[in-house]
Amino acid sequence: MANIGHRGLHASFWGGLEIAVRYGVQIAVTVILARLLVPDDFGLIAILLVFTSVGALLADAGFGTALIQRREHTIDDETTMFFISLGTGFAATLILYLTANIIADFYNKPTLAPLTKFMAWALFFGSAGAVPDALLTKRLDFNARTRAQALSSIVSGALAIILALQKFGVWSLAWQGMTETVLRTFFMWQFSRWMPRGRFRVDSFRALFNFGGYMLLAGVLSTISSRLQSLVIGKLFTARDLGYYVLAQNTQAAPSSVVAILLNRIGLPVFSSMAHDRAQLRLALQVSLQASMFVFFPCMLGLAMIAKPFVTMMYGAQWTPATPMLTLLALAASIWPIHVLNLLALSACGRSDRFLRLELIKNIVVVAVTLLASLFGPTAVAAAMLVAGICAAWINTWYSKRTFDYGLLQQIVDLKSTLLITLIAMLPAWAILHWAPEGIVMTLAAVCSAIVVYVGMARLSKHPALIEIIHVLKLVGEAYSKKTSSRHDP
Repeated sequence: MANIGHRGLHASFWGGLEIAVRYGVQIAVTVILARLLVPDDFGLIAILLVFTSVGALLADAGFGTALIQRREHTIDDETTMFFISLGTGFAATLILYLTANIIADFYNKPTLAPLTKFMAWALFFGSAGAVPDALLTKRLDFNARTRAQALSSIVSGALAIILALQKFGVWSLAWQGMTETVLRTFFMWQFSRWMPRGRFRVDSFRALFNFGGYMLLAGVLSTISSRLQSLVIGKLFTARDLGYYVLAQNTQAAPSSVVAILLNRIGLPVFSSMAHDRAQLRLALQVSLQASMFVFFPCMLGLAMIAKPFVTMMYGAQWTPATPMLTLLALAASIWPIHVLNLLALSACGRSDRFLRLELIKNIVVVAVTLLASLFGPTAVAAAMLVAGICAAWINTWYSKRTFDYGLLQQIVDLKSTLLITLIAMLPAWAILHWAPEGIVMTLAAVCSAIVVYVGMARLSKHPALIEIIHVLKLVGEAYSKKTSSRHDP
């Protein structure tokens, strides 16, 4: 276990720092913009993100994941991926630009037409950075990624706030997205020091597409199903209703995305290096699940519990209707590491065909429950995501059972101590929130009580995840000390 933890140690530190910077800035900017803009502005951008998210996946074409997954690749593979990404990025931009008026007419929101035409170009600029992004990830060079993300996030966030203060409304959010994409691509090129020095080769394209094609289809299906909520709510209800839902979704998605991105960037390269040894890969999956769920599960249950005071204090009283949606979505996301890590283990084995099959089945479930729940309102859609999340956990672990003999039941058994002490730790927090007067002091008291009980019980029970985390932190300290001392050596 220590060896597995040590292999991803350096990557974990910089990868975690990059994501913390990215979402830390994003949350800070969102808190400010939520008080300067109205829910309708967030709703309009959410509708647009349905189409730009799918376009971004088409621009990548799944080649980024394919390049990371391959144990060895050539400069011709890199160059081939670059030209394909540019071509698909431009095609996606052109399609979205030409359909802008149709999208605006469908939602009966004329403002969407110029917004869509403007944001369509982010797809092209984003595709230009696909190869440097993939190479930095494969090298586990998250130091460079951290700097690129920090600079682009801070500049774009500051610009959005300035524009919001100048009453630019929804265009503040549009310029934020465009600026971040352009700057991030620029800095990725600068820090990766990559240039397309190879040649475009058909055999490279085929090799990458054999894996990336399945991942592309899986990604498109996943994005459509996740964005379907915005698509349906935006059509059936008002932009304001969608704004409430999106705020709840983004608040829940911040920690979920942190975990997903960190595990994907570190897990896929590390898991891929173990793909030849299924026993070692199963152990890596087991260790990763225990450590990530130990941290993530109580955080999301805590967020669900304090949803109402959290929304009011962070975003203001005008966002209170988002509270029940945030509670349900946080509960749905509480088992997110189970989804991510099982799919990573499957991808590491090179079985993108199975990955696509799982995504197809999952998304049928998500689409069905979303459409059914949409008849009853946005809160019902959030409840449907909780049901869909539980079903997806069983689906995502299906091939883990067949490949590693490590299905959902075995994973729950391994996680039983984390689940139990989390529920116990939530009891004093619930009592404080339920009986004490509302306010920031009592909310902080509830959070602190839960943390004390949780960590205390974990130490008393000698929880294996806590032991592993402490061990990894010690390794971080030792590595940092050696690096510092080596710099001072003559």
